[in-house]
Amino acid sequence: MKEILAPCGGYESLKAALNTGANAVYVGMKSFSARKNAENFSDEELKTAAGECHKRGVSLYVTLNTLVYDSELEEFAQCIRTAAECNVDGLILQDLGAAALAKEICPELPRHASTQMTLNSISGVKAAEKLGYTRVVLGRELSKDEIDEIADNTRLQLEVFVHGALCVSVSGQCYMSSLFGGRSGNRGLCAQPCRLDFSVDGRHNIMSLKDVSIVGRLPELPRIASFKIEGRMKRPEYVACAVDACRKSLDGETYDSERLADIFSRGGLTESYFDGTMSNMQGIRGRDDVENSASALKGIKELYKSEYPRYELNIKVKIKRGEPISASGTYSGRNHTGGILYIYEEMFPEEAKGAPLTAEAVCERMSKLGGTPFYAGEITAEIDDGLYVSAAVLNELRRMLCSAKSFGDIPHDYKLSRRDIHAMLPIKADPRNGDIRYRAEVHTASQLRQALELDFDLIYAPMGLLDENTPDKRRIAVIPPLILSDCEEETAARLIELRDMGFNKGLAHTLGHAELLKKCEFNILGGYRMNILNSLSARVCSDYGFWDITLSFEGTAAVLAEINSPRPVGIVAYGRLPLMLVRRCPITDGKPCKRKTPFGAGEGCNRRIKDRQGNDIPVLCGGNCVELLNPDTLILSDKQSILKQFDFALLKFTVEDDIKPIYDMYRNNGKPEGRLTRGLYFRGAE
Repeated sequence: MKEILAPCGGYESLKAALNTGANAVYVGMKSFSARKNAENFSDEELKTAAGECHKRGVSLYVTLNTLVYDSELEEFAQCIRTAAECNVDGLILQDLGAAALAKEICPELPRHASTQMTLNSISGVKAAEKLGYTRVVLGRELSKDEIDEIADNTRLQLEVFVHGALCVSVSGQCYMSSLFGGRSGNRGLCAQPCRLDFSVDGRHNIMSLKDVSIVGRLPELPRIASFKIEGRMKRPEYVACAVDACRKSLDGETYDSERLADIFSRGGLTESYFDGTMSNMQGIRGRDDVENSASALKGIKELYKSEYPRYELNIKVKIKRGEPISASGTYSGRNHTGGILYIYEEMFPEEAKGAPLTAEAVCERMSKLGGTPFYAGEITAEIDDGLYVSAAVLNELRRMLCSAKSFGDIPHDYKLSRRDIHAMLPIKADPRNGDIRYRAEVHTASQLRQALELDFDLIYAPMGLLDENTPDKRRIAVIPPLILSDCEEETAARLIELRDMGFNKGLAHTLGHAELLKKCEFNILGGYRMNILNSLSARVCSDYGFWDITLSFEGTAAVLAEINSPRPVGIVAYGRLPLMLVRRCPITDGKPCKRKTPFGAGEGCNRRIKDRQGNDIPVLCGGNCVELLNPDTLILSDKQSILKQFDFALLKFTVEDDIKPIYDMYRNNGKPEGRLTRGLYFRGAE
């Protein structure tokens, strides 16, 4: 049976999900949830919630899908233990190190790879399988064809978002909230700055997208295990409405699509990613949307006031002269293989003084199962002639039968590691204070030519810039397209060509990149988009085959310097930091780009949009996606004491025409002038 997975930000939403037919829910704990501002569940509430779910045959997953610092790993470990002790059915995780810790603490507890891990390709899903995940939550930015192709090439369970808010960014690749306001979406505190008024060519709110809804098309995804509804910050009525619509869609019934759109939308709903068109997606929440929501809310509580009937119940009643009245029941359901109930009532029938009780009357009375987890199956009654039992007694017998505590239980016998948690945690790295090795990341052919003339340790270059005539091939790391979902086969073929030309290093910004590079026999260098913020994550990368790692720029320099990695680590020390990576171009409003470049060659349409304060935000063409850049340039040339704490420093060149003055400034400890940013290296992100 297909899983309808409902969001539960609090207990009332859990009730709404259960009573409208969800057969799985996902909830957050008080810590490490990607929706920290939701109500979320205390330890005791989680245990109760798991019990309520399991007696109905419903799975409960816990979202621990934020990035974690070394200093938080001990607390995170306790959350894992608590979740296992509460008998949850799986953990949804983003952080590679946190997932490894979960496996160490409770190997049997299923781990789901969060959409924040940017697993939007066949190679990415294969990497997740090798790391022991049981399920992958695919990105919301994928089309049906891309989803189908991934499903054809994996044995893992796949989960897709089918209704709710759309991030304009590729999942796991948004840093706008942290860079603009110090609130990291990767750590559960996204401030949604993309909903503000960004503009270009007279168009406004160009980054704000409508909500997605492919509820009516669920039957088109037969190989998907779980249909996920977004909305842990939404009210219970929203949850109930969405679950009801999904259930009816899967059952081939008509659902109220107008009510589903009215309960919450931003100028309507869209299927455009799913269709692969990326058109008609822009939308903001206006007055009409608010008024429609207020109207749609009326009466929805009636939708979830009673239990959803999950199990077919077959009942046999025996009413014999001189014997106690008894009833037995057998049941089976969508999420349960079956069970037996038996109720024995210490009460005897009476001799009828008027019309005697009939089997038909008993069956009719026992089939009234509304408000219970059951719907009537085969109801039979064996009754001796001339007997009478009151309606009240039959009602009580039915009530006891339906309230038996044993139905639906999903017992887990998780075995927790006996190792001391502290023995699993990393120790701080020894202080580094060596010579600084500089690396360059280039975007254009001109920048590549200049970088090759300078003394960079390594140069990262888009694969579209490279060919057999490129000099110094062993000093270059190939950058595959940032998004692989629509060009994976072509990318693999091109990588093999480049390998045969003499290139032997590749930059992995995602697990998909790492798996593809490994398959094509490249040495893997870890990019900053891997979002590595702790020592355990660095260890996972090392074990996977990474030669080194550029750490996430969302940590402070002090925190990053303490990461204990088996491989060399570096930081981004210069450049326009990425605000986000998007598939839908905001310049063209999603229309195909006439200047699309192969494999992110870097010579395409490099334009700018404006934020509400008038700042110019460069929009960099990356082939099949675009990269939005911070209006301010990160400069750390005068912070040599910071840079010396790492094995290398990366200078990221994007819109620069002349890179030598920047290189010289870093080599000479130059003091920068004008507008700049120090990123998050001193202030950090929540």
